[in-house]
Amino acid sequence: MDIFKESDVIGVLKRGLKQDGWSVKEQVKLPGGFADLAVDKDGVSFILEAKGEDKGGFSAAEMNFQMGLGQLMARMTDPNKKYGIAFPATPDFIKALQKFEHSFAFKALDVYLFVANGDKTYFVVPPADIPAYIQNNRI
Repeated sequence: MDIFKESDVIGVLKRGLKQDGWSVKEQVKLPGGFADLAVDKDGVSFILEAKGEDKGGFSAAEMNFQMGLGQLMARMTDPNKKYGIAFPATPDFIKALQKFEHSFAFKALDVYLFVANGDKTYFVVPPADIPAYIQNNRI
């Protein structure tokens, strides 16, 4: 795939999360807007905001990532749910994430990273592990 678009990220997550036993709903209406995905498994619920690439390169990836964080914060209306931002594991998004290398915001807000890979797999980075993830994925 030439550009790892938001719809590609959502597709990777939908398939992978369903395979892992999660129930997955798209475009869920919340008080703060629509969440891209809401997933549930074994009493754990996540609200996810997904972002992807467009033809704008690093600047667009950085803007999309920051916009996604803002959208996710607006949807943080239920303290019993967990929240995450989903994005592709591309050089532009990894570079955008590096701006948060010294930030404690992910841990303070308890925001998880859902990272979609080009091989159509995904992985989750818990808030406490995000600094190490950033450090180990320098661009």
